[in-house]
Amino acid sequence: MSDDKKFKVRNYIDSAQLKADSAINKLDLSSAMMDQASRLVEYGELHAKAARQVDDVEIILENTIAAVARRLRDEAANNGEKVTETKLDQAVTRHPKVIAAKKALNEAKQIEAVAKIAVEAFKHRRDMLVQLGAYERKEMEGEIAVRVRESREQRLEGSKDAVLAIRRAAAESQQ
Repeated sequence: MSDDKKFKVRNYIDSAQLKADSAINKLDLSSAMMDQASRLVEYGELHAKAARQVDDVEIILENTIAAVARRLRDEAANNGEKVTETKLDQAVTRHPKVIAAKKALNEAKQIEAVAKIAVEAFKHRRDMLVQLGAYERKEMEGEIAVRVRESREQRLEGSKDAVLAIRRAAAESQQ
């Protein structure tokens, strides 16, 4: 990390958008089921980007530590001071650039964790969609069974009425 450049950690997940994308509208399960795979892919890609960002920040941290250690050794040598590894490690750990890089790494890890949770949310969403679909099918099967039963009852009533009408007609003709 050079003196004039600071690594900017990017937040890949918008929490409000994640909540909206992972919500399920029970009145429109078909659309939710059709969108599920593409949303899982979208958030999977964001997770991969967040994971790569963690790797990049780790590299930046390592390079920052090495650069700061080199600078502190050179400064001590130029000033004629003797530096032990312990003192050097302490000075490097407390250096503002190292602290900034460690904070960037922590932030990148937090963003990756949120992205991982987003991917898990869509896996759970998939399971919920499957369950809701199965429940909806059972409900429809029940409604169909009720309609079939009602239709049979109506036909039976119609048949009873027809038989009674024939019997009445036969009884009236015998009189």
